[in-house]
Amino acid sequence: MHIEVQIEIPDYVNKLMAKLNDAGYEAWCVGGCVRDSLLGRIPEDWDLAVSSLPPETKQVFSDYPTFDVGMRHGTISVLSEGHTVELTTFRMDGVYSDARHPDSVQFSNSLEEDLSRRDFTVNAMAYRQNSGLRDPFDGLRDLETGLLRCVGIPAKRFSEDALRVLRCLRFSSTLGFAIEPETLQAAMDARGLLEDVSRDRVRDELQKLLCGTDAAETLRRNSEILFSLLPELAPLASCNYETLYHRCSVWEHSLQVLSAVSPNPLLRWSALLHDCGKPACKRAPEKGTAHFHGDASESEQLAGMILKRLRFPNRDLDRVCSLIRYHVETLPLPEKRLKKLLGEFGGDWVFELFSLMRANLAGQDPNRLEEHLTALRDSQELAETILSRQDCLTLRDLAVNGKDLLSLGYHPGPALGKELSFLLEKVLSGTLENDRDILLQEAEKTRS
Repeated sequence: MHIEVQIEIPDYVNKLMAKLNDAGYEAWCVGGCVRDSLLGRIPEDWDLAVSSLPPETKQVFSDYPTFDVGMRHGTISVLSEGHTVELTTFRMDGVYSDARHPDSVQFSNSLEEDLSRRDFTVNAMAYRQNSGLRDPFDGLRDLETGLLRCVGIPAKRFSEDALRVLRCLRFSSTLGFAIEPETLQAAMDARGLLEDVSRDRVRDELQKLLCGTDAAETLRRNSEILFSLLPELAPLASCNYETLYHRCSVWEHSLQVLSAVSPNPLLRWSALLHDCGKPACKRAPEKGTAHFHGDASESEQLAGMILKRLRFPNRDLDRVCSLIRYHVETLPLPEKRLKKLLGEFGGDWVFELFSLMRANLAGQDPNRLEEHLTALRDSQELAETILSRQDCLTLRDLAVNGKDLLSLGYHPGPALGKELSFLLEKVLSGTLENDRDILLQEAEKTRS
C-alpha cells in the first residue's frame, strides 16, 4: 500500500539514496527513522533497505568510507558527511536456532518480504520521496491509535528473537503505546527465552525502558516479565510497608519514585532498586508498625548483585549503590556532613541524591511531607552555597600538600597521608581555616 505522507529526509541520506537510484537500485528509509518522523520526532539514526547486494552496495559507494559491520546479514555502513548510515539488502531470515539471530539470511528483491520479517507494525514501514509510504501491515494505523502489534504471528516473532520481548516493553514505555492483547500474551509466554539473551543486551533494553516517559506504568502492567529477569524484585510486590509513612507495597512505591525522578539512566536504576532489600529486613511486631532496620545496606548489596549480573561498568554500579546507601540520610544535612559528601562524590552526585530523596519523600506521609521537603530544600541551598564559595572539599583543595609536610620533617608513607586527611577533616568541620600557615602550625604540633 502506498500512502501519501511527507517526511523530511536529511541531505546526507538523500545523497546516498540518489546515488543508489542512479546506479539502478531501490533505496528506502525503513524502521525507526520512519516511525519517529511520522510521530514528529527527530530520528537518532537513519537506516536504508536497498535492493543491491552487499558487494554491489560497496561498489556504488567505492568513493565513500564503508564498514562491513554485518556483511553476512547484508549490512554495509556508509559514512556520509560525518553520519553513519546502515544499508541493508532486502532479505528474508532463516531459522533462529538461538532465539536471537538468524542462522542464515536469503537476499530478496522484494521490499515487502523484507518488511515482513520485522518485529512490530510501527517499525515495518518504508518511505522514499516520490513513492510515499509503503505500509503493508497497517503500521500507520497502529501509530495513530498508539498500539504495538507484532508483524504476522506474535509467537513466531518472539521465538525468533527473544529480545523483542523487552523491545516491546521498551517501545510501550518510550512511545506511550498500549500493547495489542495477542502480542502481549505472546510476549508473556516467551519471557523465559530471555534467560539465554546476552546480559549486555538485556541491560541496554531495560535502561531504555526505564528512561521512557511511561516506564512506571509499563512495569506496573508487565511486572511478571521484569521479575522473570530480576527475580530479586518479585518479593517487592507482596511486601507492604505497614508503617506510618507508607500504606502501599514496596513495588508500588518503587514505581512511584521511578516516575518522580528525571530520566537520568543511573538515577532511574537507583529509584527502581532503592528499596529492593526491604522484604528481607521487614519485621512486623504484633503491636505497632512494621520496621525495616538495615534495609538501605541490604538494598545496596542486592542492587550491586543485580547490576553486576547485568554487566554494568564498575563506575556506574558504584554510583547507583552509593545513591541507594545514602538516600536515607537524616535531613537537613549538617554542613560538615554535606561537605564530606561533596568532597567524596562531587556536586552532580549530591544533587542526584537530593532528587532521589525528594522522589522518595513524595510517597510518604503527606502530613509530614512539607516539613521534610523544607529540610531538603535547605540542604540543597546549603550545597549550592558551599560550591559557590569554592570551599575546601578534598585533599586537592587543601592549602598544604605532601611536600609541605616533608619539609617539616615528616617521612613518606602512611603517616603523611594520615596527617593530610586529619588536616582536611579539621577544615571540613570548621575547626581550622584552609590557610597554609595555620595548617602548617597544626601539622608541626602533631609531629612534635
